[in-house]
Amino acid sequence: MTATRAYLARIRQHLTLALAGLFLCIATPSLAEMFGPISGQVHGTGAKALVIVLHGDSGPDYITSFAADLARRNPQSTVIQMARPGYSIAGRRSKGSNSGSRDHYTKQNNNLLAQGISAASQAYPHNRLVVVAHSGGAAQTGTLLGTVPGLIDIAVMVSGPFDIPRWRASRGTPWPKSQSPIRYLDQIPRQTKIIAVTGQQDSNTQPGLARDYVAKAQARGLNATFTAIPNAGHSFRSLKEPVLAIATREIQS
Repeated sequence: MTATRAYLARIRQHLTLALAGLFLCIATPSLAEMFGPISGQVHGTGAKALVIVLHGDSGPDYITSFAADLARRNPQSTVIQMARPGYSIAGRRSKGSNSGSRDHYTKQNNNLLAQGISAASQAYPHNRLVVVAHSGGAAQTGTLLGTVPGLIDIAVMVSGPFDIPRWRASRGTPWPKSQSPIRYLDQIPRQTKIIAVTGQQDSNTQPGLARDYVAKAQARGLNATFTAIPNAGHSFRSLKEPVLAIATREIQS
């Protein structure tokens, strides 16, 4: 009986350890951190790629599940969802002001975001730095590609308003303080990979903005592509699965 009980105890111990390991693989907790002036939430610890996820002007909450899903699909990488300047995530607020979500892609805010991405790059070892950004996040990313050349290796910019004066003219209100990504194409390094993605039915940041931005980038010899997502609008909900697939392809390539 003693030998049998000892054998059963070992079996229970092995099962407990196995289940604990399985739980850790499935439920990797996220960590809230400050990256210089920018707050972020970290998923995973892989070193193949560091992936920065940036939200649009409505705030970061809607894209949190995307960041977590991207981390689960790519356990060899670290995914950081950042709050853009003036926004908060996990109870921590990034420096800067979002000006009530108006005319806030400014030089100051873009510099703060660049500092945050640079701090994350130094804190987490990686082979490449990938940014996946939606709407206003894509606008700021597009500017950083030229104003801080070499900071980002691959930019997946979703629903981006790449020509700010043209975009705001269609919306009826100018944003004179915001930097326009299309003005900085000449400063983007040839090795940077640019991927623009927009829903075919997007009536806000219309597909023509991304299409024309990519055409001008290609004319300058840059590695740029444009993908229109059928039956998708500006809402990230309609774009999430295609963007997960595109981002995962770039992370794993």
